[in-house]
Amino acid sequence: MIKSKLCCFYPILLLSTQVLASDDELNVYSFRKYELIKPMLQAFEQHSGVKVNLVNGKSTFLLSRLKADGTDSRADVILSSDLAQLSAHRDLLQPMTELKGWSVLPSVFKDPNQRWISLSMRTRALFTREDSQSHKTTFVPTQFAQFSAPQVQGKFCVRDWRHSYNKTLFASLLSGKNLQDTQWMTTANQLLAKRPSGGDRDQLRALAKGQCHYALANHYYWHMMKQSNNKQDVKLASQLAMHFLQMANGQTPVSTTTAAIAKHAPNKKNALAFIDFLLQPQTQKMYAQLLNEFPVVAIDGYQLPFKPALENINLSLEYTQKAHDILSL
Repeated sequence: MIKSKLCCFYPILLLSTQVLASDDELNVYSFRKYELIKPMLQAFEQHSGVKVNLVNGKSTFLLSRLKADGTDSRADVILSSDLAQLSAHRDLLQPMTELKGWSVLPSVFKDPNQRWISLSMRTRALFTREDSQSHKTTFVPTQFAQFSAPQVQGKFCVRDWRHSYNKTLFASLLSGKNLQDTQWMTTANQLLAKRPSGGDRDQLRALAKGQCHYALANHYYWHMMKQSNNKQDVKLASQLAMHFLQMANGQTPVSTTTAAIAKHAPNKKNALAFIDFLLQPQTQKMYAQLLNEFPVVAIDGYQLPFKPALENINLSLEYTQKAHDILSL
C-alpha cells in the first residue's frame, strides 16, 4: 500500500539522491498533507501499475531540495496548495506541452506558460456556532465588506494572517479591485478574539468551545472533522455552521491545488499520465466526494454551492506582494 511505500521512500530520498528512474515508478513531492492526497495516489497505482514514491513535507524545504539537487533531482511531480509559491519557482518546473488534459481545462485553471495546472478548488469559509442562543443572536456576514462592521470586531478565530491560505485570500480580494472587499484588511487584527495559534481545525475547535463568535477556515477542514475518527472533533464540528462569503460582485474567491512537473523529472511519461489521471472525471469525483474539495472539470449532477471568482485565480498572482505588504503592517 501507499503508506508502506511512503515509510520506505522517506529515508531514501531525504538522505541521498540514489533513487533510480524506472518505467514503473513515479516520484512525487507533495506540499499537501498525506491524508489529503492518499486516495488519489492509491487509485493511480491501481489504475496504472506504476509505483508511487511520495515525499511529503514543508514547501520551503522541498523547493530548496529541488533547487539544490539540480539535474540530479529524482522528483517528477510537484503537488502544491500554494499557487503563488509554485509560480514563484517556475524556473524549477517544465512545460506540460504533452499533457492530454491541457486543452480540455479552461484557461483560468492553467499557467499561460504551461508550468502548472489546477486540480481542485477550495474557499476560505466563515463558520458560526449552531447552538441555540448564539445562533439566534450572532450577526452572520455574507460579504467580505461586512468585516468592517462594528458588531464583528474582536470576535474572530483565525490562524496567523501571514499563513499562505490568508495571503492567497487577501491577494484574490485585492485582484478584484473593489474597495468594499478590501478596506478591512489594514485593520484585520481588530477582528481577532484571541491571539492566532494553530491551524484551521484549531480555529473551528475554538469556535465550538465558545472562544469566539466566528472562524475563518478552508471549507474542507470542517468536513474532515465531521468524518474524523476523533469523536470529540465530530461532536465539535456538529455544532458549527458553514457560510460561503461573497465579494461585492456576488462571487466567492477560491484558491486551487496545483500540479507541476519538475524540470529534470526522470519519469516524465509517468508524470504526465499521473496528472492526466487527476483530471479525469472519475478522479475529480474523488476530490468532491472523498476530500470535499471542488472539482475543476464538469461532473454530471454536481453543482458548486456558489459562483466562484475564477478569473481571480491567475490575477491574484500579481497581488501576492501587495498582500504580503499589508500583512506585514
